[in-house]
Amino acid sequence: MKGLSPLQPTQLKERIEHIDTIRGIAIFGILLVNMAHFSYPDLYLMIIGSDNFFFNNWSNIDHVTKFLLDTFVQMKFITMFSFLFGFGMILMKDRIEAKGLSFKSIYIRRLLTLLLFGFIHAFFIWDGDILTEYALLGFLLLLFSNRRAKTLFIWAISLYAIYTLFAILVSTVPVDATNEMDALQIEALENAEQALENYSNGTFIEVAKQRIHDRYYYMTFNGMASLNPILYFFVHIPYFSMFLFGAFVAKKKWFQRPKQYVSLLKKIAIISVLIGLPLNILHGITKDDALLIIGAPFLMTFYMIIIIYLTNYPLIKRLLTPFSAVGRTAFSNYILQSLIATTIFYSYGFGLYGKVNPFLGLFISIAIFSVQLLISTLWLRRFKYGPLEWVWRVATYWNLPK
Repeated sequence: MKGLSPLQPTQLKERIEHIDTIRGIAIFGILLVNMAHFSYPDLYLMIIGSDNFFFNNWSNIDHVTKFLLDTFVQMKFITMFSFLFGFGMILMKDRIEAKGLSFKSIYIRRLLTLLLFGFIHAFFIWDGDILTEYALLGFLLLLFSNRRAKTLFIWAISLYAIYTLFAILVSTVPVDATNEMDALQIEALENAEQALENYSNGTFIEVAKQRIHDRYYYMTFNGMASLNPILYFFVHIPYFSMFLFGAFVAKKKWFQRPKQYVSLLKKIAIISVLIGLPLNILHGITKDDALLIIGAPFLMTFYMIIIIYLTNYPLIKRLLTPFSAVGRTAFSNYILQSLIATTIFYSYGFGLYGKVNPFLGLFISIAIFSVQLLISTLWLRRFKYGPLEWVWRVATYWNLPK
């Protein structure tokens, strides 16, 4: 591929290896959660409720797998990825301004390119895209780029607290079997059956129509379809709060210089696991989303600090090197996951949609990610950037990487 330059040791000094490792592990966690949406109509089944025609056919090991994913994976790695998005913005800002360039104009081009990729991904590859949300929320994050660390922290905590309070209030309100709810569940059942038929047996065109239908259905809930910016922002507060939290940590330089903050990070890790672990276990048992919303960021923080701590051991650091390679090519790997998974599950590939339950899905996730670990490692032996990272960088800086 022309324009891609070989790896150069001097260029790699700009990267923080343990951050790349965290990002690579986050990509794996996201795949574990996304496997449900790849393999069966989980969006519609969640509306129907846990007592539905699909979940009722699961074996005990499938239910145990779902419990473990809900407890230790669900929402932890998408918040981690969101944290890294905000963290990365501050790193990028510092590096760009150190070269005397305009950060905002460059970052706006970066977001516009991400938005374009997100649109293509959502409507032409897989409807569960998150890139469009990151791009749109990124414009709002840009308004906070010059704020002090304390300000970022206050905003992050305040917004997340408001969202959490709302979730708690909703969870305490009795749910009546109203006609409106019945109608929504009936609609969801029809949509689930339609998705099962089209994704597993439909033509390429029918799959494309179903993907657009599912994406639009999701957009009606998050406020995008109705062009409601207030609803859209509120729905995505967990992501945006983590953007701000990541920017806060980057400004404090806790993760850039972890050896200087060993005592502080250790205390944060202990507090995080003591709060996060029991809350997430309770969520796995009770299915109370409020517990997940509160507990996920704590367990996420614990995960990140533990990863940083483990990279201090040479043997473990070597074992985690492939994860770092995935992290350095995270954009390409995120899209690659969609390409591989849709080929496995949709009718134009192997047509396994609706035929894979959580336990088997776990092993498919591990198999896909194992391939990504190998491909990423081999790719970076020759090139500095992943293929989509290279395109993204060219569109952002308007020049070919040296």
